[in-house]
Amino acid sequence: MTARNHRDALDRVVRTTVQPSAREVDDGGRFPRESVEALGRAGSLGLILPTCHGGSGHGLGEAVEATTRVARVCGSTAAVLATHYAATAVLARHARADLLRAIAAGEHLCALALAEPDRGLVPSGRADAAGGVVALSARKNWVTAAGEADSYLWSSPPAGDRGGMSLWLVPAEAPGLCVPEVADAVGLRGSSTATIVADPVRVPESAVLAGDGGGAQPLLEVILPWLCALQAALALGLMEAVLARSIECVTGPQPSWSRWQDPPSRRPEVRADLARMRTKVDTARLVLTDAVHHGRHGEGPERLLQARALSGENAMRVAELGIKVCGQYAFRADYGVERRFRDAHAATHGQLPTEAAFDQLAKLTCRAPVLGGMAWGE
Repeated sequence: MTARNHRDALDRVVRTTVQPSAREVDDGGRFPRESVEALGRAGSLGLILPTCHGGSGHGLGEAVEATTRVARVCGSTAAVLATHYAATAVLARHARADLLRAIAAGEHLCALALAEPDRGLVPSGRADAAGGVVALSARKNWVTAAGEADSYLWSSPPAGDRGGMSLWLVPAEAPGLCVPEVADAVGLRGSSTATIVADPVRVPESAVLAGDGGGAQPLLEVILPWLCALQAALALGLMEAVLARSIECVTGPQPSWSRWQDPPSRRPEVRADLARMRTKVDTARLVLTDAVHHGRHGEGPERLLQARALSGENAMRVAELGIKVCGQYAFRADYGVERRFRDAHAATHGQLPTEAAFDQLAKLTCRAPVLGGMAWGE
């Protein structure tokens, strides 16, 4: 599928399914299953898979564009799509052909299970191998689509007596995987973000990706760059939506404005806030576009970390200004500004929080070891 054809198909899904269900997803904290299935039928779940497996053969730029487009109308659906793309980027290189075909057909949703309490992306659990089976023990935080995904990309120390880390593909039905019946109410409200526990979870030794102890390279070269870009895209879509709504509120007819008060469009302080919002949105978009461009050419990770950190901060500020500009209308359900205010703040957390992106960027700036000594970008 060409990039233009995919954009057209994605736009149809957004108009007919994602946007109409966004308020229901948010109000009820309901996982956007219908939207995910519609995205699968449109080829969006297989967007970045090779054409030989039924995918569209596109890359990070197209995944960023799709995530941003969906985030403008439903942050929860975009969060699910972002974690799926980050996981699929690794699976495209290391997973079985039959799994890739299922993803391309829209029949398999992936999620990331990497972050651990007080450890970030450096795994501290256990992986004990015996008789061709590996027992994984760990607690994973901020897992999007928990209990809804068909598989999880899981990190652990190596099962063998060696250094490094390992990545595993853990099926949702694997014995020992504990997922709460009700999400932990963290993350974006409809994204089913929760803490899941392996107590332990048992998988065959063949579930390892890139070999036992070989997970550091995919983490540094694929997962982290994709996480930075996709979480920045989620934030960008949210702030674009707030800006659009704020412009409508200021310039559209508002019969409740009193005759003793100038309408917002005539008040210089309101216009100044709109200008601040647009500047932050445009800056985040330019930084993300630049980062994706340089990432395609294998250049350093600093720009992607900047994009993640800047977009996260800008989205919060734009949402705050949107509340200020729209005033009482910001809290109307049909405007969606209050919802995106909450989503923008929730999106600063996750597998790679905004503060963690700033911290890793500072370490790279100071030429200090990152991620427990793994040398990202050196």
